[in-house]
Amino acid sequence: MKRFLIFLLLGPAVGFTVFELRELVSGKTIGGAPGFIMGLPFAYWFGLIPSLVMWLEDWFLEDRMRLWPKVVTSAVVGYAVSIAMMLIWTAVPIPLRQILTFGIVGAVQGAVCSWLSGIKPKSRADATGAMPE
Repeated sequence: MKRFLIFLLLGPAVGFTVFELRELVSGKTIGGAPGFIMGLPFAYWFGLIPSLVMWLEDWFLEDRMRLWPKVVTSAVVGYAVSIAMMLIWTAVPIPLRQILTFGIVGAVQGAVCSWLSGIKPKSRADATGAMPE
C-alpha cells in the first residue's frame, strides 16, 4: 500500500517539478508561480497512467532485485513511459531533442518513487540493540 501511495500521490508531483525545472533551464517559463500552481492538477491528470505503469514495474521487481538495481530499472521504465506518453498524447510534431529530454521527467520520477518505496524501516533490534518483544 505504501508503494502505491508513493507512486500515485508523490510521483506526478515529482515529475511536474522536474518538468518545470527542465522548462526553466531551457529558458521557458509558463506563468510563473500561478502557472506552477495551476499546472499541478494537469500534472496529476496526465501523470497518472505513467505513474501506475512505474508502480506496477516496481511492485513486480520488489522481491526479485535489490534496491539500487530496482531504482535504475524504474528510472529506465519511467524514461520510456514518459516518452511514450508524450508521443501518444501530442498532436503536433515535436523535435527529437525535446522528446528525448522529456524522458528525464519520468526517469527522475520513477527513480525517486522506487527509492522511497524501497526504504525499509529499521527494526527495534537495530535501533535499540535489544531484541523486539
